[in-house]
Amino acid sequence: MKQFFKMVFAGLCALALFTVLIFVFFIGAALASASGSKPSGLEDNSILMLDLNQPLLEQTQDEPFSAFSGDMSSTLGLNDVLNAVRDAKNNKQIKGIYIRTGVCPMGWASLQEMRAALDAFKQSGKFIVSYGEICDQKSLYISSVSKEHFMNPAGGLEFNGLSITGTFFKSALDKLEVETEAFHCGQYKGAYEPYKLEKYSDPNRYQLQTLLNDMYGQFLQAVAGKTGQDTATLAGWARNGVIKFPTDALQNKLIDGLAYADSVDLMLKKKSGLEEKDKLRMVSPDEYVEQVDLSNSASNKIAVLYAEGSIYDGEGQQDVYSKTFAKNVRKIAQDDDIKAVVLRVNSPGGSALASEVMYHELMQLKKKKPIIVSMGNYAASGGYYLSCAGDSIVADPNTLTGSIGVVGVMFNIGNMMKNKLGVTTDVVGTGPYADFPNMTRKMTDAERNWIQSYLDTTYTLFKSRVAAARRMSMEQVEALAQGHVYSGTLAKQIGLVDIMGGKDRALQSAASKAKLDKYEVVEYPKPIDKVEQLLTAISGKKREEAAIRRFLGDDFVVYDELRKIRQQDQVIQARMPWMEIK
Repeated sequence: MKQFFKMVFAGLCALALFTVLIFVFFIGAALASASGSKPSGLEDNSILMLDLNQPLLEQTQDEPFSAFSGDMSSTLGLNDVLNAVRDAKNNKQIKGIYIRTGVCPMGWASLQEMRAALDAFKQSGKFIVSYGEICDQKSLYISSVSKEHFMNPAGGLEFNGLSITGTFFKSALDKLEVETEAFHCGQYKGAYEPYKLEKYSDPNRYQLQTLLNDMYGQFLQAVAGKTGQDTATLAGWARNGVIKFPTDALQNKLIDGLAYADSVDLMLKKKSGLEEKDKLRMVSPDEYVEQVDLSNSASNKIAVLYAEGSIYDGEGQQDVYSKTFAKNVRKIAQDDDIKAVVLRVNSPGGSALASEVMYHELMQLKKKKPIIVSMGNYAASGGYYLSCAGDSIVADPNTLTGSIGVVGVMFNIGNMMKNKLGVTTDVVGTGPYADFPNMTRKMTDAERNWIQSYLDTTYTLFKSRVAAARRMSMEQVEALAQGHVYSGTLAKQIGLVDIMGGKDRALQSAASKAKLDKYEVVEYPKPIDKVEQLLTAISGKKREEAAIRRFLGDDFVVYDELRKIRQQDQVIQARMPWMEIK
């Protein structure tokens, strides 16, 4: 019995100690936050380092309790990259920028904004050096702005043109005896195709090829500036497989030299004013913004409201959830210091109902403050729906824009349950529609007409939002809609976009609209409270997701999209299909 009480007492002591430590941690964090100052940890002769191997979000997401969940410690945001590069241009402690090339998972429009910031940085006269053992085409696009680009002599460089890869599940569903029924408005609306077809339809293939050609032109122009070759010659190299090895890239001036990492380190030390024995002082963008005070004391503010990820009904912390988004919109509306809003959209769409709910909230906000829309990698379907609430729309040339249409996919798993699992169902109801929708039987013609009618009504509403925003007739919108996806460049030509540029350009427009000379930028949604982060980190759900992410690797994004779509079962979608552009 004594031993039992000793064990109980030891357990209580451990629990008490853990509670005290957590309490001390949060008191310290609160005091640090209340002080309003950031640590001055940036050293002289430092180098800002951009790692192109990392994923990039719109906002940096810190995971201070990643040890509990097994998840990544943090994910870099484009906001920190742009702020760091912009400030480092005039920071005497930063001697230059080092770009680490590799297999880049970032979106093309984000890369375009990053490259523009680097091009502006180069005007300072400071160095930009790129190096890596691997250099894919996204890395090459960014490193083409460098004054010097080196590669490992035994490394690999990709220069073979761009492609779009879609994933189709029809054969797998057929093997499982899962039947699908697809409904859509517009011949280009391809979000249903992964479940109904085994390859792209001809209209969808046509629009994707047009989109890809526009993006490829942007890529070739950037590389042409580095090599001095015209874009036709570069396209010929890619088409004929001229660039196979780093030596080929060097010979054709795609890179400036071949070197190993230790030689590049010595060169960087020399360029940054360090001795050979000294340690390189590398700082990442998120570390930079933590160590340098970038804030200002302006009383007037411009809010940057992020809508990043797929669109869903309800509440949630990741992606764009209608209720959570609406709460942030109302907070902005109630803050009298906020004089204008930049709505940053980076979304392939999602729930049509959630898109309409959020559009309504934005239109209420617009009555009080001007809204300038800045579109990132995607502003398609529901993403473009939200953009229609803006006073004007700013897009990058590589922004995937439009996809004005709606889609719905219904699944019948009755045969799978019966033939694979030996499970059958039966229904007793009060009328012919009592069990509708039902995933265990075929749909009737009346039910099909019901769904298509609902889609048609939603599609008409969507087009009316576009017509009001772009000052077009419904007939003009219909000619541009039908689920058609455009590049940002083409979207501007046809009237779906007003200005070419990134988030900085949108901030300039917002300041001009609100007649502000000086302002502070505040971001929404705000970072998640540390207590909530801790509770999330130690939850079983978080640890399970981290384990799946590690197991699936790059394929996690496909799994995650399917999981989220399944959660939104029976919801009419205004979304673009998931696809990989490389």
